[in-house]
Amino acid sequence: MTATRVSAVVVTWNSVRDIASCLDSLQSQSIKPFEIIVVDNDSSDGTPDFVALHYPDVELIRLNTNAGFAKGNNIGIKASTGDWLLLLNPDAEVDPKWTERLLEFAEGNRQIGMLGGVLWRSGDDHGDHSTIDSLGIEIYKSRRVRDIGAGEKSKHIPDSPWQVFGVCAAAVILKREMLVDITIESQIFPERFFCYYEDADLAWRAFRRGWQAWLVPSANGFHRRGGSPVGNRFSRYYTHRNRLWMILRNDSFANLMRAFPEIFLHELFMLARVIRYPYLLRAVWQSLAGIGASLRERKSLPDRGSDSLPFKLGIGFSRAEKTAAILPTEKNIHK
Repeated sequence: MTATRVSAVVVTWNSVRDIASCLDSLQSQSIKPFEIIVVDNDSSDGTPDFVALHYPDVELIRLNTNAGFAKGNNIGIKASTGDWLLLLNPDAEVDPKWTERLLEFAEGNRQIGMLGGVLWRSGDDHGDHSTIDSLGIEIYKSRRVRDIGAGEKSKHIPDSPWQVFGVCAAAVILKREMLVDITIESQIFPERFFCYYEDADLAWRAFRRGWQAWLVPSANGFHRRGGSPVGNRFSRYYTHRNRLWMILRNDSFANLMRAFPEIFLHELFMLARVIRYPYLLRAVWQSLAGIGASLRERKSLPDRGSDSLPFKLGIGFSRAEKTAAILPTEKNIHK
């Protein structure tokens, strides 16, 4: 395999519980990152001091405020110099050959800009590896985005890699050439998102520009989700707000009209959600206030590539849709 320079970026916030396992897994890679950059979002639990003491070879960037996951990664990426960027959550770790297997598959295909492996859920003892965390990101005609197979027990996973819409940013490798191509207003991840949907937005921009994302099942990672709560007030707020911004930054009016029935049904579900959780009214207001900026950003990055669309049929809420989504379709599997 051709020699490749890989930079690793980890964004922390009160991550002292997990950071050692994360950094140890990076330093144990068969293809080691030639630089590891930790960007700390003003942790109050001693995370940056722990990293400085126990990992002196790691480049540590201390921020004086919690800038968010999106901006934290942007800062780390801009400080790096590698041809490929390995982004890893502090509550995630990857097998020693994870990087090697991903880059080995990418060799010879210049259209590949994003790679990930099978991401498993880890319990508090890092022992529960039978539940899927993510097999990539998918997007439905309703514009609902979800991690493929999230929360499902392990089923048969094909041995061959398959193409996906995107890869969960908890453990992903990104080509710098792609990141430069899809940057909007000097930002790789949209910093006003703060967190949530920033990886789906990046995946959509990459798709629009003709880049490919692949899932390589021989590469395994483990995600505890200790630092990324799901289904609570925090995540509901940011996912509700950021979804509209993601759509307007990437979609077209014609494509939205073609999917009007699915989108309308999805919005009825979202209305029920707002009624149940009134604090989401503020998220709705903020998303509406950001429409102008989102439309301006859409114009700054024109489409390039095929006219194909990435959307799966359906709304994305039913269990049947989720179960069917676990395995790739025949046409997407690498032969």
